[in-house]
Amino acid sequence: MATILIGGGTGFIGKHLSERLKEKGHEVRHLSRSKRPDSPFETFQWDVEKQTIDDAAFRSVAYIINLTGAGIADQRWTDKRKQLIISSRTDSTKLLADTLKRLHIRPKLYLNSSAVGYYGNQGEKLMTEAHGPGSGFLSESCLQWEASVDAVRDQGIPVCINRTGIVLHPDNGALEKMLIPLNFFISTYFGNGAQFYSWIHIDDMVETFVYAIEHQLTGTYNAVAPHPARNKTMAAALGPAKGKPALVIPAPAFALKIALGEMSHTVLDSTRCSSAKLEAEGFKFKFPELEGALADLLG
Repeated sequence: MATILIGGGTGFIGKHLSERLKEKGHEVRHLSRSKRPDSPFETFQWDVEKQTIDDAAFRSVAYIINLTGAGIADQRWTDKRKQLIISSRTDSTKLLADTLKRLHIRPKLYLNSSAVGYYGNQGEKLMTEAHGPGSGFLSESCLQWEASVDAVRDQGIPVCINRTGIVLHPDNGALEKMLIPLNFFISTYFGNGAQFYSWIHIDDMVETFVYAIEHQLTGTYNAVAPHPARNKTMAAALGPAKGKPALVIPAPAFALKIALGEMSHTVLDSTRCSSAKLEAEGFKFKFPELEGALADLLG
């Protein structure tokens, strides 16, 4: 079994991924801003802003996974917040790349997260990894995020990038927020609700990283389920999956733009992504359909 170092291991995806890798017998280490003596995983300190890191974290490391990054939808997008969203991603990559070069370490695979926001607002168009970036802040942030990984790739280290969609789990992320109106027997969609959301069950999300490690996948992959869903369809499915009656109502686009400003793109943009490249590598989704995913998570 391998030693795997994770940046962002205590985040939403990171904690589920860490547990899964541990189940499979791997030694999992975390990079953290603070000491975590109570953590079930050996933790080493790093400071992305100051570009400092504990070199001991890299001892006998075979795989590195970087999931680090400030939350896209945690706060309104001021200029300062947008800069933090980008720098938290690119600077963490720089620190890891510089350390690998300084220590003359070449892991078997370097895995990095990205997002389908790379493609921007594309309406009905089915996006594959061959398509270029869209426009707007989401696209620009992902473009810089992925470009920062070149500093690892240029050292001859194999690289795998997962462009993640909306990761579904009832206690975290977008789904957690979408479930709140159900407490009042309503379910809300955004704008006209016709925009496509590329989503993935948390278990499948975790397995995309596990599969990449076990099969030494390199390149860029859309880590999304095979069947993207329209926002209104997703909103309508929540009540039945939860076993609650719910009136499905819209949140007007103009109100969202006023309330959220530029961040409204996170809910109003349509990004319909293909999972064909990942499936062609032999990856099998446990939850390819939205109804099955929601039934598992909410039933």
